[in-house]
Amino acid sequence: MSIKPSDSLPRAAGPATDDPASAPEPRAARRFSRLPPVNLFRVFDAAARHGSFTTAAEELCVTQSAVSQQVRQLEDLLEVRLFRRMPRRVELTREGTALASAVHEAMALLVRACDRIADPKVPAVLCVNAPAAIASRWLVPRLKRFMQLNPQVKVTLLASSDPVNFDRQDIDVAIRWGHGRWPGARVESLGSDRLFPVCAPSLLREGPPIQGPADLARHTLLQVVDRSLWATWFAAAGAVGVGFDETLYFNDAGLMLDAAVQGQGVALASHMLAESDLKSGRLVRLFETEIETGEGFHVLTSPDFSEKPAVAEFRRWIRLEGEESG
Repeated sequence: MSIKPSDSLPRAAGPATDDPASAPEPRAARRFSRLPPVNLFRVFDAAARHGSFTTAAEELCVTQSAVSQQVRQLEDLLEVRLFRRMPRRVELTREGTALASAVHEAMALLVRACDRIADPKVPAVLCVNAPAAIASRWLVPRLKRFMQLNPQVKVTLLASSDPVNFDRQDIDVAIRWGHGRWPGARVESLGSDRLFPVCAPSLLREGPPIQGPADLARHTLLQVVDRSLWATWFAAAGAVGVGFDETLYFNDAGLMLDAAVQGQGVALASHMLAESDLKSGRLVRLFETEIETGEGFHVLTSPDFSEKPAVAEFRRWIRLEGEESG
C-alpha cells in the first residue's frame, strides 16, 4: 500500500514556520538594540592595531589578561570571532578586519572632537539665560563690548525667567531677580537695585501736573503683578494715605516700562532696567525719593563650572558692568 505525502504522519507540535507573525525575530534586530560598552571597542582597537594583546595592554596600562578578557567579552556579545590566537601574536579574522576599520575611524572622530573642545584656540560657546526685561534693556547693549574684549567667546543669549537647574539645563550663566537665595548655584550680586518713579515726557506735558508725590494719585500707576511697592514708596516720600484708584498690572517689568514709555502711566523703575530709557530721554525720573527692597539682580553659575575660563571671565565682566550701572 503506497502512502501519499498528504497521508504522512502529522508534524510535531510547534509554531508554524510559514506564518510571518510567528516567525522568530531576526537576531540582528534583537542583538544590537544596545551597543556593547565603548571601552570594549577601545581595547579591541588597540589589539587590532598592534596585533598583540600584550602590546595593547602596555598602551592601555592594564594586564594582558584584562585585554584578552575584554576582547572575549566583545566576541561573546557580537557572537563572532574577531581574532585568531597564534602562539606569539593575534590575527584579525574576516569579521575582525571589517570591525577594526569602523572602530578605528570612530575612535579617531572621538579624539578629534575632544581635541577641538579642549583647544584654547577654538571659540568657547557661552550660554547666558536672563529674563527678557534685563536681557533686552541692559545686557544686550553691553554684549558687543564683552565679545570685543573676548573674541574667543561666543555668547548665546536665552530669554527666560524659569527656575534654574544647572544639572538639567544647558546653561552656563543665569541672571535672576531676587533676594540671593538659590540653592545649588554660586550666587553673586549685581548690586542692590533701588526703585523710583519714572514716566514719559509726554505725560508731563499732556497729563495732570505733577508737583509732588500726592499728584501721582491723578495718574495711572503701573506695577508688576505680586509686587505692590507703591505704598512703600509713598511712605518713603512722606505722602502717607494717598489714595490711587487707577492701577495697571503687568507680568513682566519690561512690558511695564514699555507702557510707561508710551505714556500710559507712571512706573516704579529699577535703575538697571530703566537706564537706557533714561539716557535716551524716553523716560524721565520724577523724584529723588527711592526705595530698596532687599532684592536685586544676581549672577548664577554652577559651582562645578564657575571657574571655567569663559564663565569666570563673564562673571568678572558682568559684575564690573553692574557696579558701573549702580
